Amino acid sequence: MALMHPWCLKGLICVSGLLSLILLWCLLVMTADVQKRWQLSSRFPIIQGKLPRRSRFGAIESAQRGVDFPSLFTNSLTDPHCEPGQLLLILVTSAPGNSEPRQVIRRTWAAHEGPTAYQWQSVFLVGQSADVGVAQGIQREQQEFGDILIGNYQDTYRNLTLKVMHGFKWVAKQCRPSYILKTDDDCFVNTDRLPEFLLEHNTIKTGLYAGSLFSREKRQVIREPSSKWFVSRQDYHPDEYPPYASGIGYILSLDAIEQILWAAEHVHPIPVEDAYIGILAEKAGIRVKSSARFAKHNVRWRVCNYRYLMVIHHLSPHEQEVAKGNMLQARSACHDSLEVTRWK
Repeated sequence: MALMHPWCLKGLICVSGLLSLILLWCLLVMTADVQKRWQLSSRFPIIQGKLPRRSRFGAIESAQRGVDFPSLFTNSLTDPHCEPGQLLLILVTSAPGNSEPRQVIRRTWAAHEGPTAYQWQSVFLVGQSADVGVAQGIQREQQEFGDILIGNYQDTYRNLTLKVMHGFKWVAKQCRPSYILKTDDDCFVNTDRLPEFLLEHNTIKTGLYAGSLFSREKRQVIREPSSKWFVSRQDYHPDEYPPYASGIGYILSLDAIEQILWAAEHVHPIPVEDAYIGILAEKAGIRVKSSARFAKHNVRWRVCNYRYLMVIHHLSPHEQEVAKGNMLQARSACHDSLEVTRWK
């Protein structure tokens, strides 16, 4: 058998080494890609199915056409009762462990003070808790008060979008009020003024979407993975959100809710709830109305301010009690000041 020439042997060794380096590089790239995909999927559920395609608004659409509404409902728990055709239904997002804020709300702004000509109701939106004791406590609380809508999703900040979509779908199907207010359990709602304003002074009866808007600078999409507001380009490609109202509180008419729910079936959800509502509103052709009646900050408002403000953000349980007193005091105070009857 002929011996291999030394330079041929050296050539084979060089080629083998080069192939080994190429294989190692490919393995490293694949590992990094898998880690990236795992990081994204652990933060927010990625819709499975065919490859997503981009809509004309830049949002990602998928084979499942957006939010999977049936998966958000559970038949094992009792839903709250609501009277169809009310003027206003207030949806309050709340974490399973926030029993104290819910109790404070029940005895402050959610409590009906005597007979009223305006029918309204408040319901808390809560998801599933990994803590068995907390989950059982939520069920007992719902049985006692009947004002908690429990959804079939893990209750995390990144799932707030699913929580609100579940609430909207339930309201549109079961309750059908004229208007819906979405707010949080650290907010005060002026239930002494809001129902009356909607019935007596609001001139936008259809297509209503009103709240406190963010400036353009604050509508930039956050791409930093460590942020709780992180959104990947896979979930939303543009670098700026359309105008939208802050999640502290925004009002929607029933027809606007229905159009937004339709759009949600076609637009991939993102884990920034209020921005997602703005995306859906744009797709549905609904323009958001800016209103200073929704206060993003609690700055020790005077009693007379409660003749104007509808929602105030970031109140402690004690401050909720104080705000209720101011709301009731405003009934007879400040009559020398002119009543504002517009959204502005």
